[in-house]
This record gives sequence, structure tokens and C-alpha cells, in this order.
Amino acid sequence: MKDPHIRLILDTSAVLAYAAGSIDLGETIAEVVDEGGRFGASAACLAEGIRLVDDDQALGVPLLTRHPRFVPLPVLADDWDRVGYWARHLGQVDRAAAVVEVLDRPDGYLVTAEPGRYDVKALDDLPVIGI
Repeated sequence: MKDPHIRLILDTSAVLAYAAGSIDLGETIAEVVDEGGRFGASAACLAEGIRLVDDDQALGVPLLTRHPRFVPLPVLADDWDRVGYWARHLGQVDRAAAVVEVLDRPDGYLVTAEPGRYDVKALDDLPVIGI
């Protein structure tokens, strides 16, 4: 099992929201941090965030990774088949990597600015926090 103390998994849209200074995301993170939890994002979401971020917000992505309670999450080689499976359903590898991370944590939540992107029948029970 992966680290259960990581309670929030940010997808690419949440990484971009952090870079933009989202108050809703900040409040969500603060709640988890106050309870002693941590939060993270997969390397795929961080890389996609760097690719998509507006130039005037580009420093927000590395700033996210420096948060003391943030954990950058690798896309594990052992997860290649699961990531591929979910990428077929979701249309993007970064979204799939985020889903795999949430599914591997019994108390984890996916944080996204695009909750409708995860509206897939196979993910009906996925705990999603929209920001």
C-alpha cells in the first residue's frame, strides 16, 4: 500500500489552480495539513502543469513542490497497466496517474478543478473534491 498519510491527490487542473493562487484549493489543503495529513501530485501531473501553466504563474508549480507537506509522487513502473487502462477511459495519462494514486489510498481524495472529466461509470465511487 502507498503512504496513507497522503490524503489529497492533485490532478493537473489542481496543480494549475495552485499556481494561480486558488483560495478554494488553499482551504482544502489547509484542512488536511491541520489534521497532520499530506498532499501530493503525480510526476505526470506536475510535468503537464509546467507545460500548460501561464507564463505569469509559472513559478507556482515549483512553489507547490516546496510546500513542507507536499509529496511529489512517481508514476511507478509497476502501475503501467493500470495507468494505461484509466488513460483509455479518461483520455489522458496524467489524469489516469492521479486516479491510480487515489485508488491506492483508502482515505484519499482526488482534487480537481474539472470534476466532470472523471464522470466515468467505472469511477462512480471515486472520492472527488471539486475546487
